[in-house]
Amino acid sequence: MAITYNSVDFRGVAAEPIIEELLFENNTIGSGLVTFEEDVKAETIFTEASASATLQQYTSGSPTSVGSLSAFDVVVTPSKVQFYQEFDPNNLRFSRFKRSIKPGAWEILSDEFERVVIGGLYAKKVSLALENEFWNGATSATKTAVAALTAGTANNAVGAAEKTLVAALTASQIDGVVAKMIYNDDNASATASVGGRIKVAGTTITAANIKAEYDKIYAAIPAEVLAGQEAPYIYAPRSHKQMIVQANNVTTDYTKPFVKVGESWYFNDIEIKFVPLPEKVVIAALKSHLFWCTDLLADVNTMQIDKIANNREDMFLKNNMTLAAHVANQKFNVLYVG
Repeated sequence: MAITYNSVDFRGVAAEPIIEELLFENNTIGSGLVTFEEDVKAETIFTEASASATLQQYTSGSPTSVGSLSAFDVVVTPSKVQFYQEFDPNNLRFSRFKRSIKPGAWEILSDEFERVVIGGLYAKKVSLALENEFWNGATSATKTAVAALTAGTANNAVGAAEKTLVAALTASQIDGVVAKMIYNDDNASATASVGGRIKVAGTTITAANIKAEYDKIYAAIPAEVLAGQEAPYIYAPRSHKQMIVQANNVTTDYTKPFVKVGESWYFNDIEIKFVPLPEKVVIAALKSHLFWCTDLLADVNTMQIDKIANNREDMFLKNNMTLAAHVANQKFNVLYVG
């Protein structure tokens, strides 16, 4: 069985509460760090439009058409995925959890076990696994395609560090945000190719150089993004929070490069959001450019628990959901890879 429990014969008093594994919170969902597109049962269409307007000399005759208006559709099809485990509740009969099993031989489940272990710890693990897939997933097809590309330094070429990164990304049923920024078919031709992201070549980030590397990221953000009504975010690995504190603690530098307001950190007035990105990866983008596509966001927390069969007492846990990551307006998003 996938769930194991090394218990002792319960005879005395059990300490309260159960000591759970320390886990990160799924802030991508919990804090709404990206845009959620729900009610996507099979597929959804995103439309991107662009225009150029050119001022020209007036004529009372037939004017010449100048400027452009263009648009294209992108079809996003979420993958239907699931988590599934089996377990034998009979293992709970001699443990601390027997206290919350109702009287009767047919009663086999512990309310405490369901609430703390299944509905608590395991449910959090499911949520965190989905968050990791959303940011870091890469399908085998994408890994193969990127590996076959010739590395280059131009923005329309995949970088050598990007190739290494994709190879190391989590093998997944979907392409996450990072993989989508590097390689996708979400373009006007619907042909898979190198993503239109703004590529920034970096290095290993430490407390000593984090300010200098963030300067590179900030400089690469298009001016129209910084001047817009919606402020971009810097999406950074969780470990950067410690480096930022260390960088601010340098005693010879009396101007703090990072500013903390409440519980939030800022760099050059851009809020930093800490998510499960790889250590050498930072993204600067508008929240409205990053989409979590799913049928129903609540499916993340919906779990089915039942007997495996009517003539069996062992049980299963199942979570079903749909998931896809979509990156819009690619040319306005910055991808830093060290």
